[in-house]
Amino acid sequence: MKHKRSLFLVALMAVIIIVSGFQDSPQYKILFEKAKFTMETKGDLNGAINLFNDIIKKYPKEREYAAKSQLYIGLCYEKLGVAEARKAYERVVRDYTDQSDIVAQAKVRLAVLGSPGDKKGFITRRVLTDASDVGEILTADGKYIRGLDWETGDVSQFEIASGQTSKIANKGTWSDTDKDGMWQALSSDGKQIAYNSNTKDWIPRLQIRNLDGSEVRTLYCEKDYYVYPYDWSPDAGYILALRGEYSQGIELKKDELILVSTKDGSVSVLRNIPSQIFMFERADFSPDGRFVAFSFVRDGNPPHGDVFLMTSDGRNEVVIAGHPSEDRLLGWAPDGKSLVFLSDRSGTWDIWTVRITGGKQQGEPELLKKDFGYYSEVLGIAPDGSFYYKTNTRSGGLYSGAIELESGKVLVSPSLVTTRYTGPPYNLTWSPDGKYLLYLSRRGSIGPGNNLLTIRSEATGEERFLSPHLRFVNQISWAPDGRSIIAIGITETENGIYRINAETSAITKLTEGGRYAPRLCPDGKTLIFMKGGVMAITKLNLDTGEESEVVKNSTLSYDLSPDGREVVFQTDSTVKIISLNGGEPKELICGLAKYYGLKWTNDGRYIIARAVFNETSENSKIWRVPAQGGTPLKLDLSVPNVIFFALHPDNSRFVFSVTGETKSELWVMENFFPK
Repeated sequence: MKHKRSLFLVALMAVIIIVSGFQDSPQYKILFEKAKFTMETKGDLNGAINLFNDIIKKYPKEREYAAKSQLYIGLCYEKLGVAEARKAYERVVRDYTDQSDIVAQAKVRLAVLGSPGDKKGFITRRVLTDASDVGEILTADGKYIRGLDWETGDVSQFEIASGQTSKIANKGTWSDTDKDGMWQALSSDGKQIAYNSNTKDWIPRLQIRNLDGSEVRTLYCEKDYYVYPYDWSPDAGYILALRGEYSQGIELKKDELILVSTKDGSVSVLRNIPSQIFMFERADFSPDGRFVAFSFVRDGNPPHGDVFLMTSDGRNEVVIAGHPSEDRLLGWAPDGKSLVFLSDRSGTWDIWTVRITGGKQQGEPELLKKDFGYYSEVLGIAPDGSFYYKTNTRSGGLYSGAIELESGKVLVSPSLVTTRYTGPPYNLTWSPDGKYLLYLSRRGSIGPGNNLLTIRSEATGEERFLSPHLRFVNQISWAPDGRSIIAIGITETENGIYRINAETSAITKLTEGGRYAPRLCPDGKTLIFMKGGVMAITKLNLDTGEESEVVKNSTLSYDLSPDGREVVFQTDSTVKIISLNGGEPKELICGLAKYYGLKWTNDGRYIIARAVFNETSENSKIWRVPAQGGTPLKLDLSVPNVIFFALHPDNSRFVFSVTGETKSELWVMENFFPK
């Protein structure tokens, strides 16, 4: 599955980690975590090597951590693509014989690197420092990396041999409904592309076309059914796809792995998929077209995921490399004799391979790459065994200051706030008593270790991280009592609106999915949300299940008044207020911006309206708008790239988050498979 580039962004930026969670740990452990963070999160490999060397020199008696540090030095050198990696691993084997597990890992890395005289040994190499214009799919011949530009319909093309990037211009039509696509798949010969889009009436469809946009054909189009392409059969006769049913934006849990004929659009169902669409990671034909491999994540604590293999007609299904871990298919080896998958079975996210003969597993899985990580974007494996992938890192941060709300003048200039995870926190929101700031750290795609619910003490700056049994959380708000959090969430098998205990992280499902931006009224039983499909602000009585529409709304941006009696929302460029009991809405402002982020002040006197969806380089525009009507006042804040703003309940202190540029790099692991 290929998501839009934005779904893979991970929040990264250079900071020193000194947090309360490490205060009781020995200094060598703190230094080790700092070195790992420098390596894995900041991407400063040389800086990490220096820190690991410091541990070895300062704490030689801490044998476990000295050995780990030496091993990680080798991993850093491997990523840098230098010969010192072998020497580092050899030192682990030679000097730390008492650390058997670490020595075993070093021996695996030495085996993967090959003998010292083998010039074809494994190596990791950075291909591009700026891969922002590089597509998502490696062609089967390994010559190009291509991908749809969803804004124009052009196909971006990076030629690996020359290092040149070009565009294959779209000669066909491309409408706004095409721009909402997310899934794409290239034919084996690299001449055609399949992708999902929508009709002018927003009915989902599966289309195929030549790279230049010619000969567009719709293979499948049915109301209330989405179809997402994953792969083409080698003979280009079929598209391997996932089909699911939904109604008014609510998924109905009827996903199916299907084959769609490129000749007539007829559909063959291979099997039902019990997981959410976001938990179905990948599906690929074998190079000879005889088999289909796929993986998905199922419910569990921790979640459990398997790689499956079956014949291309949906029969003889088997689990590959079964293990009570989370396994995720990455693809076939070019010769079709093995499968490659990602797994956390060792405690870290590693790449493994397993031999396949006649649709059956042969032998035990073999470790190929330790500590690859979960969020790198795998593009494909070339015929010569080169494994291409992209990394995306994001900069930005959290800032705080103070303002005089009546005049709009800044009292304390904004300054950067140190957080455990760098990058911009999302969904900033103060607790009702103003003692805590809630936000999402490491905002990124759906998966482990991202979108962390973070509660920050205003008094001490201490951050506390919640761990609800949810694969993804978003659109968070405090419950009025300040003891729980309301959010949309996704598990392995369902989605909906959840209440999350702010102390224990325990979750309670309040309603099904297809409902967004939830707010809980002070009575504790009336839930307000945006209903998908009809795009209406809706209220739900949690005791009786009675649901009623309040007002149509053109965006997800709205807010509930502190007393729970009204909502503020926008229609086109006009901001209005309406009672939850209905009636005529009252206009507050019009034409100041095209879209707004709206938030009521805690005393109910004002609406804070922030212009959003501006150019990223444009300075922020934030107004204080009287809730009872009157002249809006533009606050004296001028900061570019603001994505969230939250005014403290004291109507003076404020915080905002700023996003920076995304750094995208292209990497390759050469001679990836053992000889």
